[in-house]
Amino acid sequence: MQTRKRDMSRRERRKATPQTGYTQVLQGSRLSTARAVRVDMHAKHCFEVCRAVKGMQAGAAIAYLNEVLKIDSDRADIRKKARAIPYRLGSGNKRRRRSGPSMVGHRKGGIGPGRYPVKASREIIKLIESAMSNASHQYEDINPEDMEITHIAAHRGRIRKGWSPRARGRATPKNHYQVNLEIFLEDFSSDDEMGGDEF
Repeated sequence: MQTRKRDMSRRERRKATPQTGYTQVLQGSRLSTARAVRVDMHAKHCFEVCRAVKGMQAGAAIAYLNEVLKIDSDRADIRKKARAIPYRLGSGNKRRRRSGPSMVGHRKGGIGPGRYPVKASREIIKLIESAMSNASHQYEDINPEDMEITHIAAHRGRIRKGWSPRARGRATPKNHYQVNLEIFLEDFSSDDEMGGDEF
């Protein structure tokens, strides 16, 4: 039987509710977190990058995103080696197919529809490196590159309104879309060592 919220103490209530700023409860014995708030970017590209790197180890995710950034090189031979991010988010209207994966070209490697979101990849590399540095400060016996990305999410933030002046006294909207990013890194190496000692 679950206890009601009014019957719980203040400490129990604080443990039961998510922490401020995070959408998930911070649960885990060896957990490291990081956030990036109000980044000037569309959430749809960050969503696809987050989906691609979730479940990877931190070092492998950074190496994967650095391969995506090769598309921004000046040399053609380096651009050919770039890896694409699979795009899975649909447009919502399958008949008209105005946007979404139906309008995205298929990339090499058998991933299907994909793109090379350079700006989003750079921001998520910064986020992962921030969580890795937090982990190295919190735990001395941990290798941050071996930590697993158990949760990474991109949420739409504020829309910063702006106007672009036009001729004859008119103006058109020039908005800046923002995104909030969060990541959880967790270390499972100690659990594997404990499991190996039992046998």
